[in-house]
Amino acid sequence: MVIRLVLLAFGLFLAANTAWLWTTVNFTAGLPLEALAAACFLAFAVFWKHLPKGVLWAGAACLVLVVGACALLWWTGARDDATGEEDAVLVLGAAVIGRTPSQTLVNRLDAAIAFHRLHPEALLVVSGGQGSQEQVSEASAMADYLVAHGVPRSSVVEEDEARSTAENFAFSKAILDKRLKPGYKLAFVTNDYHVWRSLRCAEAVGVHPTHFHAATPWYGWPSSYLRELAAAVKSLATGQSG
Repeated sequence: MVIRLVLLAFGLFLAANTAWLWTTVNFTAGLPLEALAAACFLAFAVFWKHLPKGVLWAGAACLVLVVGACALLWWTGARDDATGEEDAVLVLGAAVIGRTPSQTLVNRLDAAIAFHRLHPEALLVVSGGQGSQEQVSEASAMADYLVAHGVPRSSVVEEDEARSTAENFAFSKAILDKRLKPGYKLAFVTNDYHVWRSLRCAEAVGVHPTHFHAATPWYGWPSSYLRELAAAVKSLATGQSG
């Protein structure tokens, strides 16, 4: 009975969270994945007594694998190794609501601002193109936010063509290779769940950066981690960094 109540509670929470996010943020692959997870929890809660033991064990195994993989993504992302000696910091783009950075992106920008206040000599590279649901490029929205929060415009470099994490690194590297001396040091900032794949993308284009992470809003945990887990599995399966 307790297990069914726990499953029901998780299912209802995920369903409500998905419905709320669907109406307040840009659409991402994480939303249908969260909705699917909600449906699975609710189905197991409702049909618990009628499901074969094999199905129950399979469901438990899947849950353990997913939670374990997400924990690994978090553990990798939470272990910051930026030293403060970097010449530039790459802020990886995320959703923009109209012209306003999403909370996820604001958290990345705030982390970059905190770094810049301690190390004002480092350039801040903002990277991200314009999505179909965005009125301006992510880079433009990020640059405006940084300047509005006290970062000198001369310290901000915009890269507004990238449409993927791999392109964030490739296109930003091309800009920095022209602006900085050979052997420059680069750090990047993104959310904890995104660090593992970002490192793969960086290495694929010949970049070996340090990193530090930004906080992830609690309501974004399920959709963000499920989306990133799917992206990581695809990356491993195809051999592409993505």
